[in-house]
Amino acid sequence: MVQLLLFLSSLVANDVDLWCYIYILFRELTKGPCSLGHRWHVSMPAIVEKSISILSDAGLGMAMFSLGLFMALQPSIIACGKSAAVVSMAVRFLAGPAVMSAASIAIGLRGTLLHVAIVQAALPQGIVPFVFAKEYNVHPAILSTAVIFGMLIALPITLLYYILLGL
Repeated sequence: MVQLLLFLSSLVANDVDLWCYIYILFRELTKGPCSLGHRWHVSMPAIVEKSISILSDAGLGMAMFSLGLFMALQPSIIACGKSAAVVSMAVRFLAGPAVMSAASIAIGLRGTLLHVAIVQAALPQGIVPFVFAKEYNVHPAILSTAVIFGMLIALPITLLYYILLGL
């Protein structure tokens, strides 16, 4: 690392601003706990690791609770209307796998990997997109309906894709 810095300093000896940026970048990178732990094989204390694990495990439960509370406050179970629900399901389960298959073929996936990618694209979306939609108030009614009905119809649609692709 020192040799790299000496090489860079010889290249930009007259340009003080660039040298300052490189120094600041190096200083910030070495201060981070991830880089220090990886470099010197120092692990996180068990109590901190368990605390982070507990918080991350509670996050999914809180997101599900938030989705349930939002759905309970809606006047009907299809909060966004029937036409928006049908369009969101069609986009999720028809356009999603179509786009995934086109992108997979474009990058050269063939055979079983292509089939697995298409089936994964047909799986239901998670709860995290609803959390972001609710937080930023960007169509949370459509996302809540898509999450609920997506989970209900995901099994038959995924099985259909599984059978059609011969996996």
